Amino acid sequence: MLDLRNVSLAYGPRQVLREISLQVAAGERFGLLGASGNGKSSLLRIAAGITAPSSGSCINQFLSPILLFQEPRLLPWRRVRENLEIPLRAMGLSKEEATERSLEWLYNVDLKECAESWPSELSGGMAQRAALARAFAMQPDLLLLDEPFSALDPALRNSLSNLCMDYIRTSGAAMICSSHHPQELVRMVDHCLLIHQGQLLHYTIDAGNPQQVAQELHTRLTEQETAPP
Repeated sequence: MLDLRNVSLAYGPRQVLREISLQVAAGERFGLLGASGNGKSSLLRIAAGITAPSSGSCINQFLSPILLFQEPRLLPWRRVRENLEIPLRAMGLSKEEATERSLEWLYNVDLKECAESWPSELSGGMAQRAALARAFAMQPDLLLLDEPFSALDPALRNSLSNLCMDYIRTSGAAMICSSHHPQELVRMVDHCLLIHQGQLLHYTIDAGNPQQVAQELHTRLTEQETAPP
């Protein structure tokens, strides 16, 4: 269980989040939306334990939370396979186990042929797939995804979002995924959270209303992005 209680966050005089409360249980999937600068990344960093809230509390009882950033953040001095193996070895896997699991996940994202490549030899989309493979290889029980597909073309975004959904279904992990694409996000999640004036507006998605929710969120996002500062 991830439990945020009355979480607020300020950067100097600017209040980013205002008394946000949210509970996320195993297997639940949340989408997170909001205009740039509205606090999506900050909320994920609080959930991951990287940023401390200005007030309120964040209790994370998940054992293996993983935060995946917009940028792949691969170690440039290590080959792609080694980028996956290093955290696995730190988790206690043997060299053989780490290599086997790394190659399995590189295969799952269609990058097995790039296992011995250097990160600089990958395209942006390939590097992001490698970062996603690294995250999944660590078998997280909470996936925190900070717009991980934003720089990718629609076909690749669709493919990787399907991979995320498959992992959630088979592992029982929970997920919070931020995005600027409500039409794509609603097919991945059960609930959408829109950050509006520092607080969360909660939209529940069911079989009968995903496109209706997506359209409403698109309208609200457009209003946020075009509002005067």
